[in-house]
Amino acid sequence: MGHSVMGRFWAVGSCTLLLCLLISAGCTLGPGQAKPPEEEALPASCTGSETKSSEGFAIQSSSKGISSAPLALSQDGKLLAAVNPDSASVTLVDTQELKVLREIKVGKTPTTLTISSDGKRAYVANRGDGALSVIDLASLKLTATVPIGHQPYGVVSYGAYVFATDVAAWEVIKTEAASLKVVSRVSTEPFPTGLAITGDGKTLLVTHLHNGRVTAIDSASMAVTGTMGTGHDTNLSQFIAISADGKKAYLPQTRSNVSNQALLFDSTVFPVVNVVELSTGKLLNNERVTLDTADRPVSMPIAVEFSSDGKTLYVISSGSGDLSVIDLETLRAVAHIDIGSQPRGVMLSKDGNWLYVNSLLDGTLTEEDTRKLVKAAEVKLTDIPMPPGILRGKRLFNSSAGERLARDKWISCATCHFDGGHDARTWEAFPDGPRNTPALFGVAGTLPVHWSGDLDELQDVEITIRTIQAGKGLIDGEAYDSLGAQHAGRSQDLDTLVAFMGTLKHERSPCTLPSGGLRAAALRGKGVFDSLGCASCHTAPLYTDRRLHDVGTGAPALERNSHGRGTTFDTPSLLGIWATAPYFHDGSAVSLENVLSPSTPRRGFDPHSVGDRSTSRERTDLILFLRSLPFDENVVKNQ
Repeated sequence: MGHSVMGRFWAVGSCTLLLCLLISAGCTLGPGQAKPPEEEALPASCTGSETKSSEGFAIQSSSKGISSAPLALSQDGKLLAAVNPDSASVTLVDTQELKVLREIKVGKTPTTLTISSDGKRAYVANRGDGALSVIDLASLKLTATVPIGHQPYGVVSYGAYVFATDVAAWEVIKTEAASLKVVSRVSTEPFPTGLAITGDGKTLLVTHLHNGRVTAIDSASMAVTGTMGTGHDTNLSQFIAISADGKKAYLPQTRSNVSNQALLFDSTVFPVVNVVELSTGKLLNNERVTLDTADRPVSMPIAVEFSSDGKTLYVISSGSGDLSVIDLETLRAVAHIDIGSQPRGVMLSKDGNWLYVNSLLDGTLTEEDTRKLVKAAEVKLTDIPMPPGILRGKRLFNSSAGERLARDKWISCATCHFDGGHDARTWEAFPDGPRNTPALFGVAGTLPVHWSGDLDELQDVEITIRTIQAGKGLIDGEAYDSLGAQHAGRSQDLDTLVAFMGTLKHERSPCTLPSGGLRAAALRGKGVFDSLGCASCHTAPLYTDRRLHDVGTGAPALERNSHGRGTTFDTPSLLGIWATAPYFHDGSAVSLENVLSPSTPRRGFDPHSVGDRSTSRERTDLILFLRSLPFDENVVKNQ
């Protein structure tokens, strides 16, 4: 939902604790202090240390690479594999007859998959349980599921190795295909998601979800060889495809226009496909596909595929649920096809005549005729094991289709809260003032929501649908004031949307022990948390007191809350804080370290600056504790 609705992110309570909370991003050890052995294995996401590499790269390739995707096609084109995240399964389809051969249970939340070079196995990245599953394609059976990381997202196979991005640990993992043994890991910039390997197998290309940057990695040495950006405003960058001639990479993305002071629905975000020249590592601005003008308004371009002759680009947009067919010479659309609910993957048949698209929230695979540019057939991949009301709510959350949800299919709830998370952006001209988008995990248990704490029920997101998304609303009739009469019960669709939001749970922190317990340093940090009084505002188990406080953040002249909240803000929960930088309602702290040690003094009372009341080591321990939230309370009690 729009930022106005989610305010539980980093509202700071009038407690020094709050300061502590935000710390977790990356304090460093003082001079002469030895790093405890247990910290050696900490991923970069738990230390706040971003990998810095040389800007630019030069990649020579002459053939199409392999992209990680929710769909994978066998070498002979006769078998298609598709992930079903909500069913925790993969469905294998005979493409000759377009019939399901078998649905196979794998790990939790399978996100992408790849087929081995010899065509014998499919490898599946299971984001929900940190595992890699292996399917034997001859017997159509699962042969193994092994842990490889925290949240594997993208996966590609080439020769003797399988490579995967770990979005939580900020790593790329190299695994032996035969033994499934992890042989190396390399740290990257934050939130690596999309993954492709060049046609010669020499270079990995990695996208980063929120910053739009691309990292190049030597697949043999697993050394980062360079990085490049696609624009500071690019977001939702979780897929990358290499052109048929190997010379360019295409990235479907969403541009976030956060600085626009006249924020209208159609000036907030823009759907684009950016193009990178691999030999120079340069962004080709004149070849960018701006989808709302090339075709028509669409929402959240999520995956692309090329025609056999390389002259046509097929773009799937997840929010609006459609397919744009783009002529790459004119950069204009030649066709537009409605697909379904949350399409995520697109794959061309070997003969180039058919295009396969899987719609995750319909549980279907559609076959599009590339000669007639129409939908030809559809097959059911899975029966999604979700109560009908929750499934309906999830479809509404992820959709911009229909005038009740959005004007011109422009914005969905998921545009700013992709997979229930946040967009890592601060919107300067929101109705209430500058607002940092919060994640929605656990939001049902931490009312009120909104940075100003003036949405006292989740059904108040009706106001966000009408104001931010410019939809007509899910309620027939006028919406009430957010602190007035209840919206609950006035619309079945609104209630199902809220019911789905209630299922959004915090993802496991990569900073805890495999048991869910705390490392020794984090246990010490828990003591620091208690001694500094942080719990007075960030009270366990929710780590929020659900109250408003003025903690010295915000400029009074910029605050425009209609309920007169001024510079008092709702205390955010600290659960999941490892993944939600920047911090405070206005995103003024880029890291937890910056929260504790601001570069410029804050206004008036500032309970977050704890530098004069703690040592460097104590702050380091505190940060690790914060980054370990949520942990398993039962395990910690026995540590």
